[in-house]
Order: sequence, then C-alpha cells, then structure tokens
Amino acid sequence: MLGTIVNVIGITVGALLGLLFKSKIKENLIDALLKAIGIVVFVIGIIGVVSNMVYIDGGAIRTRYELLLLIAIALGTLTGEALKLDTRLNQFGKWIEKKFNTNQFSEGFITASLIFCVGAMAIIGSVESALGEHTTLYLKAAIDAITALVLASTLGFGVIFSGITVFLYQGLITAIAWIFGDVMSTEFIQSFSMVGYVLVACIGLNFIRQEKLKLANMLPALLIIIVYHLIV
Repeated sequence: MLGTIVNVIGITVGALLGLLFKSKIKENLIDALLKAIGIVVFVIGIIGVVSNMVYIDGGAIRTRYELLLLIAIALGTLTGEALKLDTRLNQFGKWIEKKFNTNQFSEGFITASLIFCVGAMAIIGSVESALGEHTTLYLKAAIDAITALVLASTLGFGVIFSGITVFLYQGLITAIAWIFGDVMSTEFIQSFSMVGYVLVACIGLNFIRQEKLKLANMLPALLIIIVYHLIV
C-alpha cells in the first residue's frame, strides 16, 4: 500500500498548489486553459485506446477487442442511464458544494478520478506494490501531482477528493494481488485500459464542447469488462 499512499499524497499536494494558483488566474484564461487541456487529454485518450487495440502480426497491422469495446460502452451506458448515475453524482456534488461553499466539485472529482485511475500504470503499479515493488506508483505519483496541479487550477476543489478514489481503487487491486497472486492477465489489462482511455478521450471532448457527455453514466462500462473477464 506504500506506493498508493505516496500516490495519494502526490495528488493532494499537487491539487492544493493548483488551488493556490486558481485564485490568481483570470476567468478568460481558465476557459482557454480548459480547452487546451481538453485537446491534450483527448489526444492522450486516443493514444491509449490505439496502443491497447492495435498490434503488429507478421508485419501487418491488426486490431483487437473492437466488439468488446462496443458492447462494454453500450451496455455500460445503458446501465448508467437506468441507474441515473450522472444525476445522482451531480446531486451529491451540489450537496458538497453547498456544504463547503465551493463550486465545480462534481466535474473536478469525476474528471480527476478517471484520469488518475484508468490505464495500465495504475493496475500494474498496484500489482507490483503487492509484491513489494513500488517504483511504478512512485513515478505515477509524480505524474499525477503535476496533473492534479493543472486540473485543480482550472476545475477546483473536487480534484483533491479524487485521492480517495485512487486510494480505494489501487488499494483494492493491491489487496487482490496480495491475496490471490498475479491474477491480472495481459488481456484484462489491455481491454480495461482501452475502455478507460475511451472515457479519458470523452473527458477531453467535454472540456472542448458546449454540450457535455454524461461521463458518470458511462462508468459501468469498466464493470462490464471485469464481469466479462471473470466469466471468460
């Protein structure tokens, strides 16, 4: 758990520094920064999807998991819509905003949580941490700290709370790996990361577009991947 704890500390410190900068940045600059960050996040998401879907076979470029991606996103979104996850999370965010006299909690929390949790580094680093090797999560902590600084300076208070999500998510993976051994197959990591990076790309689109995608309603897609691999 040491690697995850360092990761959470990095996010918290970065977010706190970002909040200090936020008060010094004008509103028009924040809007410009959000669009610029959105482009970068979208590109990172697309690269992540492609890196997990595309492979070289005998000199030919091939793809994998296309059908699984379609099913996971479709079923996951239907599940999220039925459960009204986006509405419920926004209601919770408004309650937090009222309680702490802040704003943009939901957007900052969801955006940061997705960026910090998806991807192979979070999964592989947590598994390695269970085996006593924390280097990957230390590196992730440094990257996340810088990202948290940028996000908190534009999206505000909610970014700090994403550290709780990271602690629970990576801590659970570490616990599973410690109890059951190295149970994370390459196929699971690739397909889970692929769907996760689709959500990251959608975050980038939300930064750029006026009409927002309901990202919280798409989160069950990650659960679909887990269920699929448990069955298969």
